[in-house]
Amino acid sequence: MNTPISIKHSYAGRHVLLTGVTGFLGKVWLAMVLQHVPDIGRIYVLTRKKALRPAADRFERQVATSPCFRPLHEKYGADMSRFISERVEVVSGDVSLPDMGVEDPEVLARLRRDIDLVVNCAGLVDFDPDLRDAMTTNVDGARNAANFVAACDKAVLLHISTCYVTGKRNGLIPEDIRPDLSPDGQPFDVEVECADVQASIDAILAEHESPEMDRRAHDDAIKQIREKGGDENNAMLVRNTARRVKRNLLKDAMVAEGQRRAGRWGFTNIYTYTKNMAEAWIARRLDPGRWSMFRPAIVESAMSYPFPGWNQGFNTCGPLSYALGSWFRHLPCKKGNPFDIIPVDYVCRGMAVAGAALMRGEHAPVYQCGSSDLNLLTIDRAVELVALAHRKHLRTRGDTTLDRVVKSRWDAIAVTPDHPLRIENVRKLTESVDEWLRDPPKGWPEFIRRRLTDLVEHTEDALEAIDKIERMCELYMPFIHDNHFAFVARNLLRHPVVEPEWDCDPRSIDWRHYWIDVHIPGLRKWCFPLFENKTPESYAPRHPFRLRAPEAAPAPHAEVV
Repeated sequence: MNTPISIKHSYAGRHVLLTGVTGFLGKVWLAMVLQHVPDIGRIYVLTRKKALRPAADRFERQVATSPCFRPLHEKYGADMSRFISERVEVVSGDVSLPDMGVEDPEVLARLRRDIDLVVNCAGLVDFDPDLRDAMTTNVDGARNAANFVAACDKAVLLHISTCYVTGKRNGLIPEDIRPDLSPDGQPFDVEVECADVQASIDAILAEHESPEMDRRAHDDAIKQIREKGGDENNAMLVRNTARRVKRNLLKDAMVAEGQRRAGRWGFTNIYTYTKNMAEAWIARRLDPGRWSMFRPAIVESAMSYPFPGWNQGFNTCGPLSYALGSWFRHLPCKKGNPFDIIPVDYVCRGMAVAGAALMRGEHAPVYQCGSSDLNLLTIDRAVELVALAHRKHLRTRGDTTLDRVVKSRWDAIAVTPDHPLRIENVRKLTESVDEWLRDPPKGWPEFIRRRLTDLVEHTEDALEAIDKIERMCELYMPFIHDNHFAFVARNLLRHPVVEPEWDCDPRSIDWRHYWIDVHIPGLRKWCFPLFENKTPESYAPRHPFRLRAPEAAPAPHAEVV
């Protein structure tokens, strides 16, 4: 075991470059460090400008409106602008570009001279995005971060990855990195693979610029316009629809190619495939003394910071949890499979610990941050806890008597994919009902026939919801049924921490309390509204926040102990 680490002393006077600050992890990590390490030197926040909105304006808006920064607003009040401005400097840039997209030569030179630690949180987290986007953000971004660190005087790189870069390796998965091997042990050369990916992208682009593809897009556009009762003789309508069709066909082709390549190498999806390549590029480019890979498992609602239940967006287990609060209560999965959830504040504490160890030169190459190794939660237990949380809510706050009396007593259960009430059978039954409602028996009274056809709208809504659930189950099957992922997470615990607020040991998590009293209520407040096309509760600080121009140079380094 290493010498105990003081996070306050390790970061005091140190200068950090943070990417991905608008994301869930980056935002919580920044707020937490500012809250608990006020003596940090300067945090340079790399932010992209969009259209006419400068990068600093985008950052100001995040701090002024995100509930994540509420504890800081409450602590500093009218002094918040001064406090943040003395510690945070927004840098306009883009990780997908060389030199991190920093165009000002003076700023770039200062960063290369002063930065001690780069925390690369930037990444595209969609499971199966357009292959071009995944390569640009996840792979090129990591390569540019590595090149930037290599050009710095002393900077080291904490790269935020994911446990699932290990691919389809079942059982207990160690904290190691194999940049020259695929998950199943095949030789893997990231440089060759990136060149092959680019060749495939170029070929797909060429194919979609062909006259044949133009004709197909035109024909599909006419078909869509007819189905919607539009005017197929409207040239502008046809042209615009054809452009949209062609754009979607191109994206579908890029997604299919990414899925093919990911499956060929043994990865669950495009996200894990490209994040693995990101790790390989960093390991190839930088000396081992200058990097650590930090791999969270499934990052979910905060246990305590910035406050219990805080979440952002509609992330990994959110859709599953939402669906299990509806009439869909039979989740296809494999009982006993680990469901590796870790609260976001535990992850951010672990990031701070790993970054401190890296700056001290006491780091491990890989830090996995999860719960399956030390505090196992199985998927069937998670399903049970989700149901209990929904039932507790519906008993007192259900919208209808049906909610309070029936749904509040209806359990969710884990089932095999061939269960009679599997989602595929529910969809077939709903389609049959929909077809019957559209054409009821001819001999029935007209008022009944009209009433039945009026119900078609409800079956259409049900079919739309079923399609979403079916797609969701398909996306998550590799994680809840097909594979048995259990990630070793011991390297973080080899760095004892002085301050209790930075403890990241997952053994302290009480899963029943977390799911019923923290996580599901947090999802209900911050994430479920997004699924219903609603806007979550907004935040408005009592005192307006504005960044101020720095009045002095960053503070000198403090002694690291």
